[in-house]
Amino acid sequence: MNFREKKIKLFIICCGVCLVIFIVFYNIFDHGTRAEPYEVEEDLLFEPTVEEETDAEEEIKIILVDIKGAVHNENVYKAEDGMRIKDIIVMAGGFTEDANINQVNLAQRVEDEMVIYVPRIGEDFEMDSSLSPKGDGKISLNKGAQADFETLSGIGPSKAAAIIAFREENGPFKQLEDLMEVSGIGEKSFEKIRDKLKLN
Repeated sequence: MNFREKKIKLFIICCGVCLVIFIVFYNIFDHGTRAEPYEVEEDLLFEPTVEEETDAEEEIKIILVDIKGAVHNENVYKAEDGMRIKDIIVMAGGFTEDANINQVNLAQRVEDEMVIYVPRIGEDFEMDSSLSPKGDGKISLNKGAQADFETLSGIGPSKAAAIIAFREENGPFKQLEDLMEVSGIGEKSFEKIRDKLKLN
């Protein structure tokens, strides 16, 4: 074997050794730095939003209310149970310029077949809480305004307001005697005004 052949053989051996060293180092570093496959936790998986079933909406009760007097459009209107007189006034186009708005309890709840009468300034008759001309002179527990109750003996602004608040929180009075459940109105006070009251 001449010198040239030895040189070639030595070169091949060196290349082989270098290749082996490269492969060894590659496997070591590649194994150490290779990222582990990402595992998605089950509780992080996307789940489509499922809308909860809702109970069927309660059917809205429709009532009829007749409004007359100092409004732009006197008529019978369909209203939803629980609406207020102010809502019916809006339906009727609002008050006319000569309306006596001090006689109207805008916060009062409307009822089916209710007649709302808006008086004009200068009209000479008293009003009951349904805003219709008063016939018997009695005040309705379930429809009376605070100003109406203040006309009763022994009932001042605070007690009148308490009657309204009690009615709003507990619903209509079922009998006249229920008035004694209002704070500040005892049996003696009730007996003094009983004859001036009516339920509706």
